Amino acid sequence: MQWGFFIGSCLLLQASSGNDFFYPYGRDKGDVSAPINDDGSSPEIPISTLFPFFDHQHDHLIVNTNGVISFLKTVSTYTPNPFPLDGDRRLVAAFWGDVDTRKGGMVWYRESTDTVMLDRASREIRTYFPKFFRFQAAWVFIATWDRVAFFGCTTCEKRNTFQEVLITNGQHSFTIFNYGDMEWTTGTASGGDAESGLGGTPAQVGFNAGDGKVFYVVNASRTSEIININHMSNINIPGQFAFRIDSAEIGNGGCSSNGTLTIAPRYGPMLGGQYLVVGGPCINPNDEIQVKFSPIMTTFPCQRMSSYSAVCITPMFNTTGDINVKLSIENANAEVHLHTGIYTIVNPAIFKSTVKRHLPHEWFSGRHYNISWDPLAFELEGSDRIHIHLFALREHGYNDLKWEKTVLHENIEKQFSLFALNLTSDGYLAAIRITSAVQTDIAIPERGLWTDMFAVVPSQQQSRQFCYNWTRIELHLPSVPTDDTPPCPCTLQQALMDTVRYQPDPDCNSVTRSREADLNCLYRANARHCVRLSEPGLRGKDNVCCYGTSGSLLDSRVEEGGTLQRYHYLGGRDNVPYVTNLYYDVLPFLHCCRYFGQVSDRGQRGLSQYSECQDYISFRNISSCYNYVPPRPAVVKGDPHLKTVDGLEYSFNGVGEFHFIVSKNASFESQIRFEQAKNTQGGLVNASVCTAFVAQVTNSTDRVEVRLNPIRTADVIINSHAQDFTDVSWLRYRGVSVLNMLKTSDNSTTRDILVMFSELGVTFRVLANKEVLNVMPVIDKNRLEGKLSGLLGNFDGEPRNDLYLPNGTLLDSNTSEETIYRSFNTAWRITRSESLFSYPVGKSYSDYNDAQQRSFVPTFKTSLLSSASPEERELCGNDTDCMFDFIVTGSRVIATATRAFSVELEEAEDAAVIVPSCPILPSTTHGIWVANNTMENATAVFLCNMGYRRMRSCGQPICKNGIWQNLQRCSCEEIPTVPPSSTIQTGQTTPLSTTPKDNAQLLRSILSLPDKLQMIWITMTTGVLFIIVVVLVTSVVICFKIGSRGRYSNTVSSLMTSGDPQHLPRSNGRIMTKTGHSSSTCTGNNKDGLPRYDVYDNRTFAVSEAVPLYAEHPHGVPFK
Repeated sequence: MQWGFFIGSCLLLQASSGNDFFYPYGRDKGDVSAPINDDGSSPEIPISTLFPFFDHQHDHLIVNTNGVISFLKTVSTYTPNPFPLDGDRRLVAAFWGDVDTRKGGMVWYRESTDTVMLDRASREIRTYFPKFFRFQAAWVFIATWDRVAFFGCTTCEKRNTFQEVLITNGQHSFTIFNYGDMEWTTGTASGGDAESGLGGTPAQVGFNAGDGKVFYVVNASRTSEIININHMSNINIPGQFAFRIDSAEIGNGGCSSNGTLTIAPRYGPMLGGQYLVVGGPCINPNDEIQVKFSPIMTTFPCQRMSSYSAVCITPMFNTTGDINVKLSIENANAEVHLHTGIYTIVNPAIFKSTVKRHLPHEWFSGRHYNISWDPLAFELEGSDRIHIHLFALREHGYNDLKWEKTVLHENIEKQFSLFALNLTSDGYLAAIRITSAVQTDIAIPERGLWTDMFAVVPSQQQSRQFCYNWTRIELHLPSVPTDDTPPCPCTLQQALMDTVRYQPDPDCNSVTRSREADLNCLYRANARHCVRLSEPGLRGKDNVCCYGTSGSLLDSRVEEGGTLQRYHYLGGRDNVPYVTNLYYDVLPFLHCCRYFGQVSDRGQRGLSQYSECQDYISFRNISSCYNYVPPRPAVVKGDPHLKTVDGLEYSFNGVGEFHFIVSKNASFESQIRFEQAKNTQGGLVNASVCTAFVAQVTNSTDRVEVRLNPIRTADVIINSHAQDFTDVSWLRYRGVSVLNMLKTSDNSTTRDILVMFSELGVTFRVLANKEVLNVMPVIDKNRLEGKLSGLLGNFDGEPRNDLYLPNGTLLDSNTSEETIYRSFNTAWRITRSESLFSYPVGKSYSDYNDAQQRSFVPTFKTSLLSSASPEERELCGNDTDCMFDFIVTGSRVIATATRAFSVELEEAEDAAVIVPSCPILPSTTHGIWVANNTMENATAVFLCNMGYRRMRSCGQPICKNGIWQNLQRCSCEEIPTVPPSSTIQTGQTTPLSTTPKDNAQLLRSILSLPDKLQMIWITMTTGVLFIIVVVLVTSVVICFKIGSRGRYSNTVSSLMTSGDPQHLPRSNGRIMTKTGHSSSTCTGNNKDGLPRYDVYDNRTFAVSEAVPLYAEHPHGVPFK
């Protein structure tokens, strides 16, 4: 296959005079001169960075006299052979011709990390390749052929001057060809004229991978037209070319009239304001540019940045995922050209915020907090000053949410690394945007950087009002369905393994690190790791399961854990992704539980629990693992060692592409590629390793492929297109999600990738290093048991019948490895028409499945293990798969990866064991059964709320065989109130609790109290009983005298007519009247007649003095 580039109109352009666009060169610039010679080269030049070229990394290069830079060997050939070439001739040819510096001229070269050179290279790459507008060069290499003559010249007056510049940032690499005066094309040994230097076989310009297949050539190469190379260009600058050369496909810079639209960054925030560089089509100075982001109907103006690109700003969206972008360019003749592209809106839960909130745990309105940002961000260009805006989410009716912008600060110095803002908001959910102070067209969306969305902590009064309003609305909504909710995994280990039904919670997990450390688990303070449903459940619900430091599922009645959610964070019908879930599921928890107020224990024992928080739990239900059935793992690792879903272990060392997992109705297909392994010297050995796998649900999902890459370790390829995970870690496609998990180590040469087909019930975990892919499928037992075939068996629960062939023949489970190899090598190999793989440039199905691959005979495991050396046993321990891989490949990398993946499999298999569990023990009025967990042998204790005590001994239930044994009926009674202490009577301030209580620690301290305290309390109570009776009788007499009876009865009667008393606002179990006073009949217990101290805006007040709004009856409060 040949890639060529030639723009005929460039031939008509006048070449620039001299060498104005050349990088500086010569001895005074620090260059080294190559030896004066014919067909020679420089010595091998070590370079200070790895240079990516044609998907390979290089640590040295050679400057060849004949106009070529090569990487693996010298090039002395004077007549340019037509590309492609094999024999490891990996080269960049700026002008491959017969140069003879003995006849005149010099060849100069130098490596540079000089700031001036790097800045220039960065600017040029950003200009010519709009997709790389953030590119920052880390290294350049400049080679210049200065007025060089050709072999066999007579007068030698004809000279050529050209330059080749290599540029890289370590991951992406580019080259720029600069051409000055070009006067000859051919030496006499290649058939050229000795006087003119023309004729014969002219020079060649392009790139060659050295495998005999992959190459790129400029169309004029090896023709007489190559003399005009200094009038040609692929970037519309005569005499200059720019190419991207790190990947297998050479990329052209510049633009074209019918260019494909490129959009960078490819992904962006739902809140908008992102600086997009759009390239592809050529843009003239007077063109009018408009952009439309579907499904938004409005078009927005864009600004021309150069001939190659324009800048557009994204608006605010209310959806996520891929959208169509239409760019229209209207020229001076009113001709409109349309170009389309794809842009991905990322869910706010997984988009990394670009403005950092410091100490973000609780932000109170009316206080000062620090934020920081990157002053060099493109969104802030154009001014040295910035504005700080607060966007507060306002509710204009149920599920009618709108952002409202206010200005917090204006004209702040952009260079501030830390700024203390004054947070002023009466909203409950907010985000802060930093925007440039530059004036722009009002029709263009404002550009800016965002913080995360965060809860604003209001006054205690406002928290209570929010809670009451939410409760009132919930009473009139359908309950969140629970019948079809998958049970939570019982343990953290199971939650980490079960990526089939659940995925890591982006807001709280220990795997993806999608949040900065101080934002992780911000609203689930007791959690170490949480998971959520992979897909929205019935009516769009979600289920959040959280795990504490012990690894057990948290009980949200006593710790901040997970619950059912009315809205899934992924969004859906009438559900704005993430926003709706935050507002109607997360905020109610915060305001009904965490921020509601502070309870004084008055010296009593019990749970610090508000009845409003109990109401929240009753609407959302706590998470349970009762009846949880984990999925099953399988594996392929190393020199392929396989373990089927049913648990049969065997090795299959084939070379080629095979059916990995196939559903019996053929709706799902996964295929795997094994290639011959190499030793540490690069030589082939008699072993194979996995290098790629691909999977798809037919006509239902996108096709996902993971393939080894020598530069990037592994590529994720969707529908034949490689994906860029530079700015994101988690992307959702049609019917499948891909999560690029961060490794806990700093080893950047490994990648941990999850490919999740949630609706089907299959997840693939892929652990990649540069030599092997190890793959662990995890499969849902409920949906796919007994429905599979392929290399990983039939998943019917019986490992002895897993070695089936497609024709129905069953191999005995004790069959030798050689018999398995010879049977499976043909039987499970895919055909050309069955292949789901996309193939690297220059390769096809035949390169992996021809006669050479089919006839490959591996070394079998049983023949080598007895010869394991002490070094091999030290590395691998008792892991025979690891030892075999080390012996046969000599690679510590492959062997170590095999052993590590064996450990991963053991942990997954442990997690796949069904754990007997009991149902959640129910709450009672003012009391709750608290268990250390709900698994076998768990125990529970019955505890009462603050101010209440058990009416009798309740025993200690224990979970046995899924049933709570020794479970008794228990209830709580109110503890008689003692007069307030002198410190309370003096009005001593109690600060508002701004962090959630560690209820687990509270329970431990409660359970450790000696039972003798109860006896002391009873004795004291008996001693003052007579005094209490006298006080009560006196109170009744006084009440009748002041006529309070009628006034109280009228108030209560009016309240009772407006709703069920049990749903009236309560304060720690007491019904409140509209006046905000604690109701009292002046009979019986006089507890409610005593002042109770709460905190409001950092000051204490008695209930009778509180602002009355927080105590209003919910049914009488208008919903905002």
